[in-house]
Amino acid sequence: MTVIMMALLLFLIPSKNSIVEVFRLTDEPNVITKGNYGISLTIDLSYADAKFIEWLNEAKVPYPLLMVDTDLLKRSPTLVKVIQSKNIPIGLLGKNSDFYETNPSQLERDISTFSSIMKRPPLWFRTKDYVFLPEVTRVLWKEQINMLAASKIQTSKSELKLSKGDIVAIPYHQEERLQLKQIDQLIERNSFQPIEETIFGYSIKTKKTP
Repeated sequence: MTVIMMALLLFLIPSKNSIVEVFRLTDEPNVITKGNYGISLTIDLSYADAKFIEWLNEAKVPYPLLMVDTDLLKRSPTLVKVIQSKNIPIGLLGKNSDFYETNPSQLERDISTFSSIMKRPPLWFRTKDYVFLPEVTRVLWKEQINMLAASKIQTSKSELKLSKGDIVAIPYHQEERLQLKQIDQLIERNSFQPIEETIFGYSIKTKKTP
C-alpha cells in the first residue's frame, strides 16, 4: 500500500519548472550522484569561446545540463542569450568547497548573481570539486536548490563504461576541457536524456523564458 501511495504521489505532482517537491519527500538534504533510469550528461562550464557557443547553438534536444560558473554568465551575454532562446537546462557551478569554507557568504552571492542574470534561481548546484560541506548544504536546503554530483567524469584520458542511472560530468574550463568533437562522439555513442528522467523516470515540462 505504501509503495502504491508513493507511486500515485509522484504521478500527481504537477509539471512545473521545479522538482523541489520530490526532493522534499526526504527528511534531510541529499547529494544526488546517480539516478535509476537511463543516463544523463552534464557539462561543468567556466569557459565558453566562440566555438563552444556555436556548438551549443547547433545542439539538439535532449540538451546536456549546463552547470555554469557565475563569472562566465557575467562576462558572456551571448552564452546567456543562447541558453535562454533554446531553453537549455542550466544549473549553478560553484567554486571549490574549501573556498566556501573560508568565504561563507559567497554561495548566497553566487545564487543571487545567477538569479539576477537568468531571471530565475538555480534548481541544481554542484561545487567544482563535488564536495558539499555542511554550511553549503544548509544554504542550498534553505534556498531549495538540489545538490548534484556525478557518478562518472569524462576526461580526455578516460574511457567510460556507462550503466543505467549514470550522471556523467564533462569539464569545460580554460585549463581543462574536452574537445567538442569528443563531446559529440560521446553523445553519438550514448542515448542521453534529461536529468529528471534519469533520476525519477518522468519528464518535467518547463516554461520557456521569453
